[in-house]
Amino acid sequence: MTIQINPSSSKYPTKMPTAIFLDSGGVINDNKRRAPQWLRCLGEFFPTTRLGGTAEVWSNANRQIVKPFFSRWHEYMQQATDEATNISNNNDGESPNVAVIFERIHLTEWMKQMCSCAAESLPELKELLPGLSDRDLFLLAKQAYQYTLPRVRADFPGAVDTIRKLSEETLGTGGGSEITKRYRLFTSSGDCFNDLESILKGVDAFEYFEQIYGSDRVNYLKVSPVYYERIFSREGIRVVSRRDASIEEVGTGQEVLVNEESDEVIVIDDSEKALMWARSLGARTVIIADEDVDLSLPHLAHIDYRLSSLSDLPALLEHWKDHFEKENEK
Repeated sequence: MTIQINPSSSKYPTKMPTAIFLDSGGVINDNKRRAPQWLRCLGEFFPTTRLGGTAEVWSNANRQIVKPFFSRWHEYMQQATDEATNISNNNDGESPNVAVIFERIHLTEWMKQMCSCAAESLPELKELLPGLSDRDLFLLAKQAYQYTLPRVRADFPGAVDTIRKLSEETLGTGGGSEITKRYRLFTSSGDCFNDLESILKGVDAFEYFEQIYGSDRVNYLKVSPVYYERIFSREGIRVVSRRDASIEEVGTGQEVLVNEESDEVIVIDDSEKALMWARSLGARTVIIADEDVDLSLPHLAHIDYRLSSLSDLPALLEHWKDHFEKENEK
């Protein structure tokens, strides 16, 4: 078990958090373990379609294009944003769902690159490709995802069990009777809802979340604090306003609680940028990293804690609980 605390952050929150937001890839699911399973499933699926070929051809095609494809990820995001803006401007401000547009753009491009690579060893596919529209390719990509996502199981050891326990745990006692209030669990992923549903059902974790948030649920890509603002707003969450400790106050745990009705929120991700956006809104930020991170570095000041895995979260929460119980006894 590993818990690192940023020396420039307060050691404890102002009160126990009630809302916890989890990314999917890198937090719940191990992307490294997903890759070989993903290749296997694509190899099973595509030979059954009109594209033909063999499992080896399609697995190799995806393996060859994956790096150049993901190197243009932000380009696809910008294309989607620009297209959504243009549609909105030309339709009296009617706002299309930018995440749906992004899905169409990147899945179509993924299929184009895959087919181009596979066609080098499939003459019949090379003849077929000119007759396939972008929509044909997009629908094939969607079908591939629908086949693959529920069949890939790559959750980190202990992650689902941790999620289950947190969803069932009560937050203390009061007035001689147990308070039934529990941790509110949410996803905060850049994926779309349907993909997240398939992924989480595939690892038996879907039922433990109060809501599943992907970019399409808030009509905003995970590219700025606006993503989290929209989620918090939809859930009626008023995040505690935070003040970073001055040099003299480092380690004292002094923070400002502006409103007693505000909420302590935890956002857990493997992305430094995502945590920077969440931290700017007042959230407690936790990065998942299997190696030590120097949280004293200035560019990591927005990361409050580092855990080696999601399984370490209960220990951090228990540490906070012990602190508040002792404070209440004073």
